[in-house]
Parts: sequence; C-alpha cells; structure tokens
Amino acid sequence: MLSERTMRLRWSWPRSLRRTAPAEVIVVLGLLVAALFGALLAASVSLHVILALAVLPLVLAVVWMSPRSTILGLALWLFALGMVRRLVGSGGSGGLGDPLLLIGPAVLVLLLVVASGRGALRNRSPLANAVGLLSLLVLVEAVNPLQGGLLVGVGGLLFVLVPMLAFWIGRSLLDDVTLRRLLRLIAVLSVLAAAYGLFQQFVGFPSWDQRWIASSGYVALKVGDDVTRSFGNFSSAQEYAAFLSVGLVVLVSTLRNVRRVLLPVQLAAIGLVGFALVLASVRTSLVLTAAALGSMAAARTRLRPGIALLAGALAILALSIGLSYFSATSQSSTSAEVNPTGQLLQHDISGIANPTGSGSSLSGHLSETVAGVKSAFLQPIGYGTGSITLASHLGGLTNAGTESDLGNAGTALGLLGLCVYLVVFVQGLLCTYRLAARRRDTLALAALGILVVMMFQWLNGDLYSVAWLAWLILGWVDHKAHVDGSERVLSPIGSEKVRIARAIA
Repeated sequence: MLSERTMRLRWSWPRSLRRTAPAEVIVVLGLLVAALFGALLAASVSLHVILALAVLPLVLAVVWMSPRSTILGLALWLFALGMVRRLVGSGGSGGLGDPLLLIGPAVLVLLLVVASGRGALRNRSPLANAVGLLSLLVLVEAVNPLQGGLLVGVGGLLFVLVPMLAFWIGRSLLDDVTLRRLLRLIAVLSVLAAAYGLFQQFVGFPSWDQRWIASSGYVALKVGDDVTRSFGNFSSAQEYAAFLSVGLVVLVSTLRNVRRVLLPVQLAAIGLVGFALVLASVRTSLVLTAAALGSMAAARTRLRPGIALLAGALAILALSIGLSYFSATSQSSTSAEVNPTGQLLQHDISGIANPTGSGSSLSGHLSETVAGVKSAFLQPIGYGTGSITLASHLGGLTNAGTESDLGNAGTALGLLGLCVYLVVFVQGLLCTYRLAARRRDTLALAALGILVVMMFQWLNGDLYSVAWLAWLILGWVDHKAHVDGSERVLSPIGSEKVRIARAIA
C-alpha cells in the first residue's frame, strides 16, 4: 500500500502544473492539436475521427488541472453528443464505429485515475463492495464466448462498465459544491432540450435530424403510422425522455430555494419540461417521474420507506387521472387520427390509464424482463456483457437486451450477477432515501429523484447522457453515508439523539 508521502509526490505534478504555467501548456497543446487537425483534414480523414483526436489531448490536460470542472464538462459534452454526431456527419454514422463515442469513456477513465489517487477505493462500504463485485463480474463476462467473440465483450464494456466507473468518481471527486453546480447545469440543459424537442414536434425536423432518422432506421420513433416522436438533440427518444425526467426532478427539487422574484421563471421552466416530457410519449419515463416526485415528497416529510412506495404509487395514479382528463379535453375539438399531439397523448393514456389493455406495452416489457431473469437460471454463467448492448452486432448476433436492468443482468451476468445487481439496487435506493429523509435539502432530494427516474436503467449505457449520472449520484450518496462522518445516514430518531449528544458535549 502506498504511503501518504508517495501519494503526495504522485499527484503533485498536476497541482504544480496548475500553479506554474497552465496558460503556456494550453497554448502549446492547442498548437499541436491545430497541426494534427490540419494534417488529418488534408489526408481526407473522417471528420468524426478528426474531432475525437483533436479533443482527447485537451481533455487530458483539463482532467489533470481541474477534475471537478471536468465533471461539468463531461455532462455538457454527453448532452451535446447526439447533435454533434448529426452535424459533423451525413446521418446516423457509425454506431459503435463512431470515434466520438470514445471521448466520454476516455474522460471517465481519466477521472477514475484521479479519483483512485484521492481515496475513492478506500474505506469501502457494503454498497461500494457490492458495486465493485458487480463491476468485476461485468469485466469477467466480457470474455464469455457465448456472446459472439471478444470484440463483442470489449464493446459491451463501453456501454455497461464504463458508466459504472462514475460511482468511484462521485465517491471521491463530487463534493456538495460541484454537485450543486451540476444540478444547475442539468436544469438549464433540460429546458434547452425541451425547447428543441417541442420545435421538432410543432415545426418539424431539420435536415440533419431527418438524415439521422433515415440512416439509423429507428423504428421506435414512430407512434402509429404517421407520427414521429421528438428526440431533441439526443440519439434516441428514450434518452431524450430520460434526460427530461432528470431535469424535471432537479427543477422541482430546487423550488424551495428559489427567490420569490424568480419563482415564475422556475415554474415556467417546470411547465415547459413537463409538457415536452408528456409529448415525448415515452410512458416509462412518465411513470417513473411521477414515482420520483412522490418519493421526494415522502422523503421531505420523513415518511418510512414502505410508505414512500405507497406515495409513489399514488403519484402514478394521479398522473393517470390527469392525463386521461387532458386527453379527453384535447380530443373534444380535434380527432386524434388527424392531430399528432392527440395521438401522442392517446399513446400515453392507452398505456398508463389501462396498463393491461391492448394499447399498453407493459405486458411485453414484463415478459422480456421475466425471460431475462429466467435465463439466469437456465444459463447461470450468463451470455456475456456485450450480449445486451449494441456491440452484439459485432459478433453477428441479435441484441438480447430486455430494456430492464433485471432482465439484462440475468441475461448478461448470469445468476450471480443478477443477485449482486439486486443488492446494489436495493442498498442504493434505501441509502439514498434515508439520506434524503435526513437532510431534506436540494442535493439529497434531487439525488433520490434522479435514481428513481433512472430505475432499472442504471446498466443501460445506450443512454449516454444520463446512465453515468445515476452511478455518479450513487457514489456521492455512498460517500455521505459511509465515509464522511458528519453526514451519516441516520433515522430521524437517531439523528435527534446525535444532535442532543453534541449539544450536551
């Protein structure tokens, strides 16, 4: 084990670099990148490759100089990734072959190196040990021959293991100040995403979006025969809806701290993002958003976890009744068959108001999840990390993903992986809820909301902009609960005893 003096020597270079001449270093790196950019452009190399090679050296310099600022930069980059891929190419280019997809993983790996040097792997809690074991299983399953080859497994690591690295980054580098800035950034970006998504819905898709739809063959964008869902600046409608859900719970969590003069602006932002989320017509995101808001309200009033589940269910019921009334009102003047907005609303209602009806896809999702869980017993060693990701195409196989972490963990990681995932899931949500009930502040409530709206999608690396956020938040929660002694997760009664003891001391 390295001594404290060795660790100080190891990490003294980035700090001394920041103190001495960061401007000169950036200028030199900028000149080198410009020269490389020009050489590759002259050689007619793909613009995606040029951008990736140009950005990575700058990323390396920024990570070493300011790791916490890099977290904010990473959130901004992953938010813009879908739009950048469309604007610099002729359509949905590349899939796994797109080098722009490597920038985010490279940043996470570099941040992990910094975080591990600052104690991310020390003082591990039961939750941290469970996450570490799950990560190890994901890594081992990358060489499972049943998935179609080693290349499939390596590609699968980019979608499953790399976002999980954010847990250790959040455990070491994400302090309260950085988290607060990150939440503000997400709130602003969600408003921008909602505005662009509504532009797509009511004005139309620009040429770059039309090329993306045509080249990617994204069938899930269709609702009915002639209505195309909005997907904002993201790669898919599911990612768009997930980001809006995250932004909405963040905006709601900050209501309490907004100045009275800015309250109308905040409420308008919530209304805009909420309206865009409804018209995104991704019913799972709507249901989980309602559950998240109910859970946040329960934590705010310090209800027990069991009662919090009931609060989430009541919030889903309220969503169903509200959407039914809104849909009936909108269709009174215009038929849903000729009104795209009415069709999208009807799509929401058919699944949420009547989850067992013919218009609901719940039975299909449940059957896929059950099949994935059963496969853990039929094939206890699993089918490999890449089998549930886009990387499965590299081995000539069909994507075996079940659209749910439960089924995906059983399919890819086998019986042991499914059990470990359940431990991480249950411990993570319980720990987050108790922290939110104890602190009842914006940060803890937003953390709870984000984990709930991302529920059963923590392993879905296809959601580039939000999958890593769930693990980052979980790492922050673990640090507050088990590492930082001043923020131990206690029950309200236990925290009151501590307060009295401190007062007597």
